[in-house]
Amino acid sequence: MKIRPKNRQVSLESLAMMDIVMNMFIFFFVSFSLLYTFNPHQESKIKVSLPKGMTMAQLKGDNPLVVTVTAKNEIYITNALVTERSLNERMAGYAKDYRDKGVIVKADRQASVDYFVKVLDAAKLAGISKVSVSIELKKNE
Repeated sequence: MKIRPKNRQVSLESLAMMDIVMNMFIFFFVSFSLLYTFNPHQESKIKVSLPKGMTMAQLKGDNPLVVTVTAKNEIYITNALVTERSLNERMAGYAKDYRDKGVIVKADRQASVDYFVKVLDAAKLAGISKVSVSIELKKNE
């Protein structure tokens, strides 16, 4: 026994409208994901007040590892909070990928020098020799 639906007609206007809405959804989804992926200014969301300096040097490697030391002496490796005890292990884990690219240390001016030195030591122990410090440039008056 076959059961036939009562209404077999589908309106062409509703199909066309559904097609337009789906195409717009796909367009905006792909556009926004590409804009986020290829954004050249993707920086960490961790607020750091950098010390001021007059000179600027730039690492030659592509996408160096960014290590941030906040004013509360919290250490972040690529936006992930790292404890002081696990710093050497985590830095050793990144060493394979960032040995040639280098490390940039963003240390808040209120951060303890002790934590800054611990980050530098962890990078050196991991075998990363290219270490740079991020500063805010002073404006010439």
